[in-house]
Amino acid sequence: AREVFQNDHSGHDFSHTLRVFDLACHIAGQEDADVYILGLAALLHDVDDHKISPDTASEKTRAREFLLTQRVEEEIVDRIVNIIRQVSFSQNILPPDTLEGKCVQDADRLDALGAIGIARTFAFGGSRGRRMHDPERLDANASIQHFYDKLLLLKESMHTPTGRRMAEER
Repeated sequence: AREVFQNDHSGHDFSHTLRVFDLACHIAGQEDADVYILGLAALLHDVDDHKISPDTASEKTRAREFLLTQRVEEEIVDRIVNIIRQVSFSQNILPPDTLEGKCVQDADRLDALGAIGIARTFAFGGSRGRRMHDPERLDANASIQHFYDKLLLLKESMHTPTGRRMAEER
């Protein structure tokens, strides 16, 4: 993840990965989830993201190959890749099917809230040449529109009690 995101300026940098990892581990401790599984999923959750790496997104190639080179058992790799598939806000309408997936998704969404989330929104928009604001709301890709389309909805989409408490604070 550090190598993949070393030159990223979209808000999906390695610092984001580490924040998601820390948040997911914190939530796991409160919710009694498997930290090994969700920790690896959190660290690799964006390496095959469709916005960052469209060529590897469908198969989660980078995550899968890295885990296999580290001699992680194939069954565990499959569990981790399943969690990664279920993290994305825009790619999933159903909630994750495991507690670990719920913890990672909550952590990723928590990083989109509060001051860091605001900064990430504008960093992503800038990295894609998007307008900051369209007062007539004709530009669906304007950064401010992202608040209405996603960020203001995140608090209600938390799956764990810990995630809900943290979202309320942010």
